[in-house]
Amino acid sequence: MLRPHLERGPDDRPRLRVLLLNPEAPGLPRLAGEIGESAESLSSGIRLAEARLRGLAEVGHVEVYRHRTLPVWRTIRLDTAVYVSTFHSGWEGHESATYKVLATPYDPLFAGWLRQFDDMVNEAERII
Repeated sequence: MLRPHLERGPDDRPRLRVLLLNPEAPGLPRLAGEIGESAESLSSGIRLAEARLRGLAEVGHVEVYRHRTLPVWRTIRLDTAVYVSTFHSGWEGHESATYKVLATPYDPLFAGWLRQFDDMVNEAERII
């Protein structure tokens, strides 16, 4: 789904940054229980996502970070857009509506998401 957007000329490639929960984070079993998965299954799913993103990094500017904080939001940043969905007891992030948040005049929502995203990236471990 992202590959066509990343396969552009070297000067026109967007910057994709993704935050993933560290598959060994202490909060992972809790999150797994909230969404009805085993910790092993959730950890494996995160590692699969990392492998797929590693493949995308071969064609585009992809950065992937592992964080250790129990997530509330699934957040992906693609250049000047932030895509957000939620994790909540009873459903996974991919089952939640995804919102595209863009910068608009006099709108602090984008600035808030950007600040949170950048703070999490600064505290996270870059793996790709």
